[in-house]
Amino acid sequence: MADKIPYTDITDQIPNPSATLSKDQSAGADNRDGGKQGIAAKLYAEICSGKIYTKRVTGFFQKTRRYMNALLVALFLILPWLEIENRPAVFFDLEGQKFHIFSLTFWPQDGVFLVYLLVLAAFLLIAVTLVIGRAWCGFTCPQTVWTFLFIWVEDKCEGDRNQRIKLDKQNWGFNKVLRKFAKHSIWMIISLITAYTFVGYFYEIPALVADTLTLEMHYLGVFWLIFFTAGTYLNGGWLREKVCMHMCPYARFQAVMYTQGTLVVSYDKERGESRGKRKKNNDSYNSQLGDCVDCSLCVQVCPVDIDIRDGLQYPCIDCGLCIDACDKVMKKVGFETGLIRFSSSNQETNKTAGFKRASVWGLAVLSLAACVAFGFAIDSRESLSIDVIRDRNGTLYQKTEDGITNSYQVKINNVAHSQKDFTLSLVAQEGFSIIGSTKVHVAKGQVDTLVVRVLANEDAISKYKTAFKFVVHGVGGSEILAEQSSSLIAPM
Repeated sequence: MADKIPYTDITDQIPNPSATLSKDQSAGADNRDGGKQGIAAKLYAEICSGKIYTKRVTGFFQKTRRYMNALLVALFLILPWLEIENRPAVFFDLEGQKFHIFSLTFWPQDGVFLVYLLVLAAFLLIAVTLVIGRAWCGFTCPQTVWTFLFIWVEDKCEGDRNQRIKLDKQNWGFNKVLRKFAKHSIWMIISLITAYTFVGYFYEIPALVADTLTLEMHYLGVFWLIFFTAGTYLNGGWLREKVCMHMCPYARFQAVMYTQGTLVVSYDKERGESRGKRKKNNDSYNSQLGDCVDCSLCVQVCPVDIDIRDGLQYPCIDCGLCIDACDKVMKKVGFETGLIRFSSSNQETNKTAGFKRASVWGLAVLSLAACVAFGFAIDSRESLSIDVIRDRNGTLYQKTEDGITNSYQVKINNVAHSQKDFTLSLVAQEGFSIIGSTKVHVAKGQVDTLVVRVLANEDAISKYKTAFKFVVHGVGGSEILAEQSSSLIAPM
């Protein structure tokens, strides 16, 4: 296995974590353990380090994420409202024990596909991490998407970074109250829409809205609406980076997946150091400096408030905002862009070498093959199935003048078959027949049950159990669409 990239813990870079505490808290922390900073105090200092004010920035990565986020949010909001075959396009019917995903319907017996999907998702996540670090976290994670959405609202209501800092330092007045009220009101509206949409994947949206207006919603629906509204408001508006740093396990175990060839956001120290601000008409001073002008914009735009120039740190989500900010500055001062960029440890001088590795193409081929195999497995599953259960409400068999009868419940599950009308029949030796209705109407994505009795002449029975098969045909057709083995029990 390839060597791992050196990993830096952000807590090791805080020279005095107690500086972020109050004077009394700092003194108490210094008095414990002979003046040494305890682990709990370090954690407290990190969590309570204060609000992060991110600066507005434009650039390639910012635009890429904005377009991707807009598409993901639009899909999330629209899918519960779309209808396919008179039902939501994506609907998880827990009461009916079936999941509808576009034209596909999944039943409990299809649970193996969920296992396949989870394994495939884990494989794809690992593959992406090996190639380009935490690109999932920085561009498509729901926590990141909603955090940046809330930051965008905050920026529109309160202004850019410096304006927000100034506003928070002001005394409470009409202007501050109005801006804060507008921000939190929009946050709450977004949270409520998010909650309604998410619950709409389990509770049909039209019925959910109607039950809300008539105050007839089930108490579980009310609970989940309140839960997801509060969760979205807290995570997107207040916790933000704390969720990534302290609640999400992916940020902690990602280091074991990094290799020397993994592309991550990194700072070119050889080119940038020694950093410093430029002085006009002082070429001798400027010639001793690297390309970094120490503007700190890379820190101001960072949503997790780290300095990428200090090395790789676990809070970094590889969002690329520091790259956009740095490239903008480099263009202004006339230097080459790429002082901060996506690069790997063994290819620091080549911006695209990370994507030219054989391992990257191998992972891409394996990922594509896994997706194709998963799609083929779903497409090739049985479109119609039957499940035969012996009727346990009565005796095992009944003896009549015509012979021996057994009762059965035959469930016909139309997973994805285009036909709706079916006929039930037997494949058995002579003397066997069905008593009861053999025709059934089962719409696509539905299941219906036939209660039938199988009659066998006593002359046709030679043992305690006699095997036969239930088969299903389309009405007027001879092709066997589904079958299930069963047996008839008779007295010896």
